[in-house]
Amino acid sequence: MSVQTSLTTALSEIDRAVGIVEFSTAVVRRDKQLCKADLPVFLQQAAVEFQSRFLPSFEESIRAEKSWGYATTCNAVSRRAGGQAGRDTCERIASRVSQLDHVLMKKIGIRALSIFAASFGRHARRAECRQAAVRIAKFCREESRSLQELNNLSLAGLINGFSKWPEGSDFRQAAVAIAGEVIRRAGRHHQLSEFRQQGLVSLVNGFSKWPEEAASRQAAATLALEILRRPRRVADFAQQGLAILVNGFSKWPEELPCGQVTVAVATEVLGRATRFHEFSEQDLANLVNGFSKWPEENASRQATFAIASELLRRAVQLPDYTQQGLVNLVNGFCKWPEDATCRRAAVAIAGEVFCRAAQLPDLTQQGLSNLVNGFSKWPEEAASRRAAVALAREVLRRAAQLCEFSQQGLANLVSGFSNWPDELPCGQATVVLAGEVLRRADRRTELSDFTTQDLRGLLIGFNKSPQESVARQATITIANEILGRGIRLFNFTKLEADNLLCGFSKWPHDAAGQGRVTEIIRQLQLAAETA
Repeated sequence: MSVQTSLTTALSEIDRAVGIVEFSTAVVRRDKQLCKADLPVFLQQAAVEFQSRFLPSFEESIRAEKSWGYATTCNAVSRRAGGQAGRDTCERIASRVSQLDHVLMKKIGIRALSIFAASFGRHARRAECRQAAVRIAKFCREESRSLQELNNLSLAGLINGFSKWPEGSDFRQAAVAIAGEVIRRAGRHHQLSEFRQQGLVSLVNGFSKWPEEAASRQAAATLALEILRRPRRVADFAQQGLAILVNGFSKWPEELPCGQVTVAVATEVLGRATRFHEFSEQDLANLVNGFSKWPEENASRQATFAIASELLRRAVQLPDYTQQGLVNLVNGFCKWPEDATCRRAAVAIAGEVFCRAAQLPDLTQQGLSNLVNGFSKWPEEAASRRAAVALAREVLRRAAQLCEFSQQGLANLVSGFSNWPDELPCGQATVVLAGEVLRRADRRTELSDFTTQDLRGLLIGFNKSPQESVARQATITIANEILGRGIRLFNFTKLEADNLLCGFSKWPHDAAGQGRVTEIIRQLQLAAETA
């Protein structure tokens, strides 16, 4: 039978299908059988027929307990091969789901709802898909006992669908409910032994979108323990699975099991060095970023060095990396700035970032600050300097949006740009950042929400620009906060203290706030004498 005949047969089969059960069964079966070239044609035609023939009777079919066929068809056509027709179908069925009452939601059943959630998550920008996912998330929260009916893959599909909207409170609460179910199952006699690798990977990835939730943390640690309990641990996981695990567990570096799995993955990655060509660019970026959360582990270090070498071997592919991928690589390599291979890899990435100057507006705030922080570890490299200047110009373009940056992000930018004080854009960006710090200092909380590490970075960075009055004002404000907390709490190194004292010595003698400057100098000197 020719390929063309197979497509013709598949189209004829769905055309002859009488009801939604027969139609969806044909769609799912042919979805697995057709070749890659014919699949888009089939799925897009299936989406069109599904809309016209079956979607109008959606609620009626739910009452007849035939919702499963709607869910499986939506899952098939909503994927990329379904094209515009598939996206439209997904959006229209989402619109219907979002309007269902609780009785009909229960009629659909949690298994079909988990498939719908995964489908809607593929089109997160569509308002109808988000609204339908909210409706499902609320159902999961209200009927959390129904989660017991799902296998591990369905639980994973559910949370990964919700993870496309991590900022939503309904999705957060649903994720907590799913985490609770995973934790509950781990307490059984056979624990999580029935969880498949794909389920473990997807659940870790899902929970990582809400890392600050105690339930997410506990569920992730529970999943890590399950992986460690298995005889072969991570040896049987695919390359992408390893990368997703590391990226997910990196959200909880203080959890021992998460670190143990990461070290096991690093060891496994080293063992697959001859197969590095099988790792995608995104996989390599996620691995490096994850390993960097455990820089003291030798396996993390060696695996990162090996990946840096691989990146250099495929340097011509750097234009294929996403912006976030480049950020993750730099964020990882900068944890080992003394390594020559990491340096060379970072320099190559700096060159790519400079070439993409026109695309820098697409960077997230965190991505922008992480790149500046990373390149600052190699300030003497010409490529790092050029990239930093381009990033400084982007910060200046976003001057009105600095209120959206995190405290750590501001500190990383100030500390990073201070490594190139002779570059005008870096100096201008520092002045703008100083203004933002002063603005935040005027709030009721003042600078209390900045960590000691953030304040250290800000103080050291601003003090390298003593000629700028706004930078001096920010320095005095930060100095007041540091003195209020007790300077010993900050534990400045001798080199940092010496650099600060050197910077203060360059201040104009008539500078405002000289009294506070004198006090912090005295405290720095006292701390150095008693160290």
